[in-house]
Amino acid sequence: MSLKAFHILFVAVCVVMCLAVGAWGTREYLAASNVTGLGLAVACFVLGAGLIVYGFKVYKKLAELG
Repeated sequence: MSLKAFHILFVAVCVVMCLAVGAWGTREYLAASNVTGLGLAVACFVLGAGLIVYGFKVYKKLAELG
């Protein structure tokens, strides 16, 4: 596996993990009205969105490099 492919795969796995932890935080907030769970959910969803943007930019840049 090339370094480029590994980087894209790693970013994709990180996005999935951010979404999973965000969903867990949302469930925690809804179950126990835990504000920490809400903060965790918001932070993870924002980070996940940022990683998606980063992934597209990196993929475009790596495609240009060949």
